[in-house]
Amino acid sequence: MKFSLQLINSFINLDHIQFNEFKENLVLSGLEIDDIKTIEKYKDKIIDLNITANREEISSALSLAREASTILNVPITILPIKLKYKNSIERNFNTLKNTQYTHIAYIRIITLEETFTKKTPDWLLDQLKIHNIKHNNILNSIQEYIKIKWGQTFYITNNEEINQQKNIIKQSKLIQLFNTKEIKLIIKNTNDKSKILLFTTINKKTNDTILNNESSEFYENFFIDSIKLINTFIGGKIGKYNEAYEKITIKNKNIQIRKKDISKSLGSIGDKKLKFITTYNINKILKQLQLAPKYCKTGKLFRLVIPNYRANDLIRDIDIIEEIGRIYQFQNFFNRVNTNQVQGYKSRNFIQVKRIKDTLNKMGLHEVINCCITKRIDDSLRSLQIYNPITYEQKELRTNILESLINNYEQNLRNLKNNIEIFEIGKVFIVKNKSRKHYIEKRHIGGLIHNNSYTKNNWSEESGNITLFHFRNIIETFLETINSKATLKEILITNKKTNTHFAEHLLKINKKIKIYDPSNKKTIGLMGEFNNRSIKKFNEKNTKIYIFEINLDELIETTKSNNHLEYIAHKYSNYPSVTRDISVKLEKYVNIEKVKQTIINDDNELIESIEILNEYKNNENTKNNTTRYISIRITYRSNTKTLNTEDIKYIDKSLDKKIKELQQA
Repeated sequence: MKFSLQLINSFINLDHIQFNEFKENLVLSGLEIDDIKTIEKYKDKIIDLNITANREEISSALSLAREASTILNVPITILPIKLKYKNSIERNFNTLKNTQYTHIAYIRIITLEETFTKKTPDWLLDQLKIHNIKHNNILNSIQEYIKIKWGQTFYITNNEEINQQKNIIKQSKLIQLFNTKEIKLIIKNTNDKSKILLFTTINKKTNDTILNNESSEFYENFFIDSIKLINTFIGGKIGKYNEAYEKITIKNKNIQIRKKDISKSLGSIGDKKLKFITTYNINKILKQLQLAPKYCKTGKLFRLVIPNYRANDLIRDIDIIEEIGRIYQFQNFFNRVNTNQVQGYKSRNFIQVKRIKDTLNKMGLHEVINCCITKRIDDSLRSLQIYNPITYEQKELRTNILESLINNYEQNLRNLKNNIEIFEIGKVFIVKNKSRKHYIEKRHIGGLIHNNSYTKNNWSEESGNITLFHFRNIIETFLETINSKATLKEILITNKKTNTHFAEHLLKINKKIKIYDPSNKKTIGLMGEFNNRSIKKFNEKNTKIYIFEINLDELIETTKSNNHLEYIAHKYSNYPSVTRDISVKLEKYVNIEKVKQTIINDDNELIESIEILNEYKNNENTKNNTTRYISIRITYRSNTKTLNTEDIKYIDKSLDKKIKELQQA
């Protein structure tokens, strides 16, 4: 659609704005310019705009001037003249009370008598030619020109058309409120050869002071402009006009939009990532858009009234947000989405579970996930049966994790994977009350290691299997890494009671160790070598598999935070040390930790360290051979002086006493 810059300039003053700036602002606001032509004769520029379907209201010089006024924040220089409709006749075809109506439908009828045509001016013909409108007669040309300039125009008819009750609603839908019968009542004595001009509008109440530059507000202006052109270029007599109005109700279209939605969609501005467009600037832009904004502080939202000429364009919240960004100019916003690195609250349990998983992964174990509904590999034990199971393989709730890990081990062997190091964190279900059939759900962590090439004594030798000592060291390292106070404690052979919560029946009797919480003196887990004979299909296999299972929640209770370390720093002694190597004869099942504790319990401040050097056993397999010899190195050192002869005599005497106590134990 083509627009004359001179016509636009008749509504707003663009003299202080460079044309390139004007053109650039139109493009940035979404009005694409297809072509610009200069007419030297009239010193005018013709702008050819590509109007999108949602901006069909931009169809005249006034509408484009109104858009430019909004974009450039330049006021329209022509002030609308108020319509004084109360002097006209009220037609109560739809009777409404004064408090009910919002608008008035108004019609003004002009009779043009004894007309004769003058020469049509060239500038008027050129304006029609620009818009590809053919010249018919001077009155029709004026009619078309007024529409190009104001976006509304008058309708031309005569007595013959009115008497025949022809449909005269061709150019304005506003006339439909006044049909031919009503128009005939308004018109008084007219000559049959006279032209009848109909001027119509729908206007707001007179007490409504809010102006949004709608074309209806300029009704009087366009009427005066039309009459001036008719007087100037058409010879004839203009009769006194007749007028009438009717009260009608038109509902305003209102939209509410929250400020946080505007900030979220448009993002931050300026040089600071957390700075959003202010409420003041938003309100200013909404006023500039003629949306009559009202800000609600409690709800932090804007209430807007949409003008009639934007009713088909501004429908949703996002349409308003787009208009704000268009006027503020999108280049002033960041062109990338700001990512918030703020983390939500993480519970201690969540952090500790993640830490446990990371620790096991770093130690070379791979996590597996199994279903809690399974079929037990040991049918001899009592299981938690499910009513109406889906399949035969999923008919029980598991009571431990180890059986699932053994199934994983078998599946890996079928796929020719020999070295298997896996762990799982999952749910197990335990009978709390057998008579009432009440079950409780717990979280356990279990692991399985089978590795035939775990260690080498010499580079030239073949790799060896993992042993119980290696596996014990792995568990101790794991507990130490997660800052757990839990310790490993032997299970006496004389203790015939088995712990069903951790599937103790799957461990060999003489190769199982309990994981112990010293604070409440409770067993929280088990570890050891898998008992091949506990399951039928493993009877003939001579495979060493090491397994462990721990109650996860109880394990987390034994861990402590690193925020306040309990370590105490001591300065290294600058004085020489004294070492004593001793050999102690002990019974076969005396724990070496007991030996260390016996020596330390002497409260000897000079003892710096105790080291186990070696263990000696008699190779003869006799029933009476129940003793062994332990070689121990004890280091003495003082932080305040060099040890003298008296100190060494005291040390030797104390050692002799401790050796006798140990050998008698």
